[in-house]
Parts: sequence; structure tokens; C-alpha cells
Amino acid sequence: MKKGFTLIELLVVIAIIAILAAILFPVFAKVREKARQTTCTSNEKQIGLAIFQYNEDYDGIYPEGIELGESANSWPLQIQPYIKSVAVFVCPDDTKMTAPLPWDSTQTTAAISYASNGTLGYDSGTGEHKLIGVMGMADDTNPGSLEHAPAAESGVNEPAGTILVAENHNDIALQNGLYGNILIWGLGPIFTNGWASGQSTYNVIPNGVNTGTYPNGPNGAVTASHTGLANFLFCDGHVKSMIPSATDPDMNGQPQNNMWDATRQ
Repeated sequence: MKKGFTLIELLVVIAIIAILAAILFPVFAKVREKARQTTCTSNEKQIGLAIFQYNEDYDGIYPEGIELGESANSWPLQIQPYIKSVAVFVCPDDTKMTAPLPWDSTQTTAAISYASNGTLGYDSGTGEHKLIGVMGMADDTNPGSLEHAPAAESGVNEPAGTILVAENHNDIALQNGLYGNILIWGLGPIFTNGWASGQSTYNVIPNGVNTGTYPNGPNGAVTASHTGLANFLFCDGHVKSMIPSATDPDMNGQPQNNMWDATRQ
């Protein structure tokens, strides 16, 4: 005569399975997220290689972040001949961008997961803003503008400590009623800390002393989707995962620690 399982035995087995699931599922989630973070790191490294190849062909001058009124001159499109890929511009954690959109030199609405360092500083001598980042807003129709020229590699004082590209995901912007980080002026693929012409606050750099929520909190508009971290591509080519606020702990009180300022001594 075959003996079946009692109700108590079945409940014990179910309880053991539930306990194992509760233990293992977070582990699996962390492994999956680590794989996404690694893919994002690889994306930024490939983007960095393409930028440096571009620089070699243009006398050590970085691409423009985005040209005023000319979306075809944004930095992703300028480095496209060197990278020949759209997928590398999409982080796996950018949930509204699960599949990369095809785009070419005429594309003006392709969304990407990364933005360049286009930080501005105030020039007390002229009373105007000037680019202290690397690849910001260019105004080729106004050569006298302090915002018109991207940086030269030789002008970056601390390449290993200066940010070139960072994460700025579309899903975050979309949740706040925006269209995301698309290749058009106004929401172009650049970070800044305020434009004289009125740049969107959804592109601001971090400032560790700020309080509040995205994008006006300590992390600014940088997307920290990798368990609280974001990937940053630096001007020497290395990529590092950091808490965004650590890249600029105190914009006014600790300017020497602002990794978005390529001109700092």
C-alpha cells in the first residue's frame, strides 16, 4: 500500500521552497542588474574610443555637444562614423528604450541614454557664462559667443578626474512629462548647470548640497539606476560607477572637487 504525503509534509515543503525563493530571487536580481551595469560600462567605453578617434582627426578638439538649431551636429551623430552602432547609446536599464531606434545624419528625434558634459561657469570679467565642461552647446552662427567652442584635449587639466559623458535616461524624463534625452536643441544630449538662453532643468549636473527630488536633488539629472550608482566616462577613457552627488559634492563650497569642471586647477 502506497503512502502519500500528509498535509503537514506538503506545507513544510512549500514553506522551504518559499524561503529558498525569498533568498535566491534578490540574488538573481542583483546578478541581472550587475550584467546590465557591465553592458552600460562597455557602452561608455566604446563611446569614449569613438570620441578619441574623432579627436585625432580634428586636431585634438572634442565634438560639439550640440549645435544651436542644428541637431545633426550633436555629438552622438558626429562620432557615428567611428562607432557605427546605435545600440551602444542605449543602457539596458533605460526601460523606455528597450530597443535602439535606427538613426542617421538626418535624424532629429532618436533617444539615447547618455549625455555629454557641457557645464557652464560664470566669467565675472565679462558677466557672461562660458563653457568649463568638455562638449556643450555650440553657436556657430555667433562666433563671438563664449559658448561656441568645445574643449581641446590639452585644455582638460585633470583628464582622469574630469567627466566626459554620463547617464541621462529617457524613462526618468518621461516620468516627469518630458520626451527624454533626444537629439534636438532644448533637450539635447548634454548636461549643464544652467544656460543663459534657458536650458531645461532636466539636464542639470549634480550638486551634493541640494535637497529635493529629480532633477533638483543632489544627483541632478544624472540617472542612478545601477543600485544607486551611475556610470561615468572620464576624459582619459576610463569608466567608473559612482554615486552622482560624489562627482560634485558642493558646487560652490568645494569647486576643486567638481569633476564636471575641466578647467579646475
